[in-house]
Amino acid sequence: MLTFAAPSAPATQAEAPCPGLAAGGPPATYWPCELLNAFALKMAASGHCVNMSMMLGHRPYALEQLALARGAADGELHHLAAQLQAYFDSPRPG
Repeated sequence: MLTFAAPSAPATQAEAPCPGLAAGGPPATYWPCELLNAFALKMAASGHCVNMSMMLGHRPYALEQLALARGAADGELHHLAAQLQAYFDSPRPG
């Protein structure tokens, strides 16, 4: 028998931030959900499917998708890719 969770009101950013989202700077392992979602939707509009799990968990895949976005003829997609690239370029907390 399957048990389903009862529906609830949407969580606000203050109640449930994206995993790893740290205040004051880029998170160590996750991008802001809004930024990653915008990137995936913009890529889809350009005809490219983006696997969100792979973007979060497989660095070579994520870098390949960012490079693909930078090669597209879409200024907004370039900007999103540059914002996401900054999370790879920032030093990791040790």
